[in-house]
Amino acid sequence: MKTYLDSSFLFSLYANDANSQAAFAEMARVPSAFVISTLTELEFLNSLELWLFRKRLSGAQADRVRVAFEQDLESAVYTEVELDPRVFRDTRKLILQFSASVGCRTADILHVSAALAAQCDKMYTFDLRQRDLARRVKLPTN
Repeated sequence: MKTYLDSSFLFSLYANDANSQAAFAEMARVPSAFVISTLTELEFLNSLELWLFRKRLSGAQADRVRVAFEQDLESAVYTEVELDPRVFRDTRKLILQFSASVGCRTADILHVSAALAAQCDKMYTFDLRQRDLARRVKLPTN
């Protein structure tokens, strides 16, 4: 089984936020290969920097999170997939089919497309609109 982690879920694994406890419980509940995309990594790192900007983390805390994440990448805790042109073409189709009814951001739709392209069986996210979109394309979520 392969499970795609979006940036909201990944961030909750490393920064102590309102969803951290739920994220840890999901990770422990079902054995899976965990997949992230280059988009996940970029959004994760930007979220970390925004928390630093907003003074929700100290510089030392942010450094520890970055190191822990890099170690997990190097240890193959996650398989990282790149966004290829097919993902963007599929995202365009999903935008035209669902954006007016679901209201997702482009990045959220890219995450769903990346999960589908990576042939993931499930997607973990805390974004409600992204979760709605994933379910509409028959991608189970947490």
